Amino acid sequence: MSKNLYEKRGVIVDLDGTLYRGDRAIPSAVSWYQNISRSADVVFVTNNSMYSPERVASRLRNMGFRADKQRVLTSAVAAAAYAAEVWKNEPILVLGEEGLWQAVSSAGLRAFRPGDIAPAEAAAVLQGIHTHCTYNDLAEVCLAIRAGAAYVLTNPDRALPDTRGLIPGAGSIGALIETATGVAPFVIGKPQGRMMEQALALLGLPKEEVVVVGDNLDTDILAGHRAGLDTVLVLTGYSRREDLASAAAAPTWVLDDLTQWFA
Repeated sequence: MSKNLYEKRGVIVDLDGTLYRGDRAIPSAVSWYQNISRSADVVFVTNNSMYSPERVASRLRNMGFRADKQRVLTSAVAAAAYAAEVWKNEPILVLGEEGLWQAVSSAGLRAFRPGDIAPAEAAAVLQGIHTHCTYNDLAEVCLAIRAGAAYVLTNPDRALPDTRGLIPGAGSIGALIETATGVAPFVIGKPQGRMMEQALALLGLPKEEVVVVGDNLDTDILAGHRAGLDTVLVLTGYSRREDLASAAAAPTWVLDDLTQWFA
């Protein structure tokens, strides 16, 4: 399926570790985007459930990436859409931040914070990244899952790239909950296929004309591989070159940074 990178008309690009780290744009990514957006349609896809599409797009624009909220897909939006299909009128216990709360509100879900309802009343637990969660928050969602609530995880990312280095992600919180309950979550974000399907629908292009770009072999690259798409691993975030030997799926191309796209 591989085509020259110059020929790709659609790009599905990850954010954390690919375009920026923490609050700082990766300089090579800014110049890459200014070039690639002249010839290709770009969809921004992030497993990070912390922010709404509107806030993600605004943040990207402030960093030099021309982005519209209609071209931003988050695991929070995908998870809320799934929950609305299954538990539209039932109480959902939500552990997450702004992006997840806005998504469940937009989806019309009956969403509650830990402690607002008895754990046994929850039909499902919807968990994303939460940088201020407490022990009691975790206890409440674990009690709900043990009482029979379904467990949905926005994304499995164990760590997030930050200006300080790698910090715990939603998957690390999920690992704690899974250890405490013995229940594995139903995962929405990459490397699962729901977000890739949505991104492809936005692009409206044949698969051979689309490439997935990301910094994480376990999520971005594996998701692209499972969707039957070419992939680019960029070594500016989570995965290192030495990780390639044990990767579940090999990327089509490996770049030290995105300036090598046009080399």
